[in-house]
Amino acid sequence: MELLIDTWNVLHQTGILPPDSAGNGIKGLTRLIGSSRWNRDRTTLVCDGTPSDSCPIGARISVVFTGPYRTADDEIMHRVSVSSAKKSITVVTSDREIIRSIKAAGAQHLGSAAFLQMLVDDHNTPQSKKVHRPTGLTEQGAAEWKERFGLDDAAVEELLKPDIQDPIIPKQPPEEPDIKQEDSALPESLLEEARRLLDS
Repeated sequence: MELLIDTWNVLHQTGILPPDSAGNGIKGLTRLIGSSRWNRDRTTLVCDGTPSDSCPIGARISVVFTGPYRTADDEIMHRVSVSSAKKSITVVTSDREIIRSIKAAGAQHLGSAAFLQMLVDDHNTPQSKKVHRPTGLTEQGAAEWKERFGLDDAAVEELLKPDIQDPIIPKQPPEEPDIKQEDSALPESLLEEARRLLDS
């Protein structure tokens, strides 16, 4: 899965980040992503303008500034339109024009406020309890997530997928019946001869 993030749109969401995390900008956002359920996904933060300072990059996360002649919105829509794997892209934004464009192309959408809330939740969850993505919800639970976090139908389908398969119970081999000496189909004389040869 690939995340394309409308960076300024996410960072301008209010009332979600705790006071000590608000205002951390791109570096703070990349730190939150790195400790979240998306830390194994390829992530691109798309930003308007030019960088004012060095931005963190890594094997799975990159920051792209579009420069003075192109908007982040246009860059995101362009990247989706030229991708050969549109269905594997999730665009994080609350911009209606981007949402219309990327959904028409076949990409998935996650609202900025929902994404930021999930980052905060993951940050506050002990590492041992973290899961990559919530799956296996009931239809009612998935509907609640859709309403609360602004998920599209494709994301809801992902939430409905079971995350735990039924255990496979190995079949027990049938018990072999005890064969008594007298049940043998071989003549006693032949068995006696076999015993004699084994003993010699």
